[in-house]
Amino acid sequence: MFWGRFSEEQAADNKLKNHAEAIEMPKGEMYLASCINILRNVYGYVFSVEKGVAVDKSGGYLPLYTYPTIEYLTQFDFRKKRVFEFGAGASTFFWMERAAEVVSVENNQDWYTKLKAQIKPNVKLIFAENADFPLAISKQEGLFDIIIVDGFGYRYDSAVQALNKLAPGGCIVLDNADWHPNTAAVLKSAGLLQVDMTGFKPCESHTSTTSIFFRRDFDFATLEQRQPVYGKGAKWINSADWDKSQL
Repeated sequence: MFWGRFSEEQAADNKLKNHAEAIEMPKGEMYLASCINILRNVYGYVFSVEKGVAVDKSGGYLPLYTYPTIEYLTQFDFRKKRVFEFGAGASTFFWMERAAEVVSVENNQDWYTKLKAQIKPNVKLIFAENADFPLAISKQEGLFDIIIVDGFGYRYDSAVQALNKLAPGGCIVLDNADWHPNTAAVLKSAGLLQVDMTGFKPCESHTSTTSIFFRRDFDFATLEQRQPVYGKGAKWINSADWDKSQL
């Protein structure tokens, strides 16, 4: 079966090589071109850079987390979840379309004013400066299922406050975790399970790390029954006849 699939791919390669307009190049360069095409046209990376804001290929807003983090988070059903954000932005619009309730605190007055005019009723946008910024979450009623630590400054203090407001089965997302190892250590030492997701981000030309810290009883419902779902740019294969016991 595997040999049959290999033979079909080899035949396709030979047909392409014999095409009059085909340009032959090293296999590594050809694969690299395919990877760039996925980043450009499937993830919408170039469109995001040109637009100057984190968006997908269709213009839908994305949080400025790493692409692996975004793909992981978008598989879950957040329609009954409460989200708190330290730092508002395109991510606020992303969560606004998915979660039952979003509370975002922002410490940039101009950015706060701009966002205030665009949010929906399920979003509560708070302006808080200096020490009031990390303490804003403590003034909210109830617990939050997802807490995002991604604001300008005070990430360590925000993470400490987040631990007191995290619901059972919830998680904390720390962006730029590679730049904030002390903050990551605080969350991990609280008994949360740390998963680092390193990769490219919309609008940025270097890799970064967004880390998710899970309570040990984390079990969010997913939107699709099949897990994991195919990722962006993945090769779809029907493995029903060999993804099972062969004994």
